[in-house]
Amino acid sequence: MRTKRLIGCGLLISIIASCSNGNSSGQETDEETETSTTSQATDKNSSSKNSNWEKLVAVENRDANGNLVSTIPLPSNWKIHNIRQKGDPTFTGPDGIVVKDYPIQMFNYPFDQNTQYLYSQSGQQVRDFPGVEQVIQQDLIPVCRNQGLSFIKYYELPDVSRIEKWYSDQLYQAVPNDKKTFAIGTDWQTADGNPYFLIVHFSISTTEQLRMWSYFVSSLEADKDVFEKAKKQLLFSISNVRYELEPIMAYNRSEAEKAGRSWAQFNARMAQNQANFEASQRAHINKTNAINDAIMSGWRERNAASDRMQEQRIDGIYERTNVVDESGQKYKVESGYNQYWMNNDGEYISTDKVDYNPNLDDNMNDQKWQELKEIK
Repeated sequence: MRTKRLIGCGLLISIIASCSNGNSSGQETDEETETSTTSQATDKNSSSKNSNWEKLVAVENRDANGNLVSTIPLPSNWKIHNIRQKGDPTFTGPDGIVVKDYPIQMFNYPFDQNTQYLYSQSGQQVRDFPGVEQVIQQDLIPVCRNQGLSFIKYYELPDVSRIEKWYSDQLYQAVPNDKKTFAIGTDWQTADGNPYFLIVHFSISTTEQLRMWSYFVSSLEADKDVFEKAKKQLLFSISNVRYELEPIMAYNRSEAEKAGRSWAQFNARMAQNQANFEASQRAHINKTNAINDAIMSGWRERNAASDRMQEQRIDGIYERTNVVDESGQKYKVESGYNQYWMNNDGEYISTDKVDYNPNLDDNMNDQKWQELKEIK
């Protein structure tokens, strides 16, 4: 038994479809098949290759029937190509800016082996979701290597993921499912040393019987000295798409009718969706601090985890353990004992005796001791 001093421590898919099949415009509608968002009065300084952003204009995306689907903020000197062939760019801009969207890849994975066989025989791609890294390794790298691209790294794009997840969450689901929608950014380098960027948009839906998942890819290339600015502007544009509610409601009505849902349930759901939609759009328009708060929260959590690991390493070196008194105050004491007791003077006793109580020990000079609980 030893007495010591205590240590105290205190949805972008709809945009692509509308750009391919409908009309897109800024403040006015252009009759031509290629719509330029370039303003004739663009300030000369706005085309600078420095860190200053280009002037943004609101570009309307419409479906084949002319209905407004969404609005996206784009640099005024970028162009949208409404009608294009396979391999043609979706957006182009000065200084070699080219943005392309590639066909969606869709997969199904029934959990029953017999159903897997039937799906395979019918020509469907039967494949379980292997994880983001494996999709990059198995699908993207072989194709990109043939194009002279070298893979550098991948990372989630939280701003893009958030708006695409919001859009996906608004769509009617006939059966209960666990749905995940997110976007991954991947950095590459061309054979001549220029940067290259791919966004991989994932959607995964899991029911009791089946997992359905898909992804599609968007690419960005630009001259080296403007690449980072073009990348930031592209991500900002995608992250700040404003979706119209009516097309979502029209789709959901159709799906609800197919599934035989009652109109009363549907209207209640649509009313809630509209309220959620308006709240989400207000958050985007007002540019609240929600994104920064989420980023800082993650940063603080990582720092806290790192601090805890560092504390554990130091405690291991000095053979210390953490204990707490009745008030919740935490202390560090020498590890390796069964019981710890503390008096009013901040001194503690460590002992291996399970049934020892210093309050009953006449040798302790009638001091008052409280038991300290070890934190596992």
